[in-house]
Amino acid sequence: MTKSLGRRLKEARGEAGLSQLQVAVALGVSDKTISGYESGRISPPINKLQKIADLLKKPVSYFIGSDPKTYKVSARLRAIEIALRDIRKELREIKVIANKSNLDL
Repeated sequence: MTKSLGRRLKEARGEAGLSQLQVAVALGVSDKTISGYESGRISPPINKLQKIADLLKKPVSYFIGSDPKTYKVSARLRAIEIALRDIRKELREIKVIANKSNLDL
């Protein structure tokens, strides 16, 4: 589990555009500690893992789950659902404005 956690940590850190040092400072640890987490030499304590998840905007399950591809697909689907909801809301608002202006849509 530690090696996959490390790979996922490194990937999430890269996606966030953060260096090991930036993550270390945010967590109050050394960059060598972050390197240890990423290499699988050491495992972060649960309180640090939660801080890592919060910092990198991922659920803890992303780091300890079994299949990161499944997580990525689920996260993408969720983002699409949110975008679709926002589009529907905007369309309703446009229809209200159009009705007030006697426009045909």
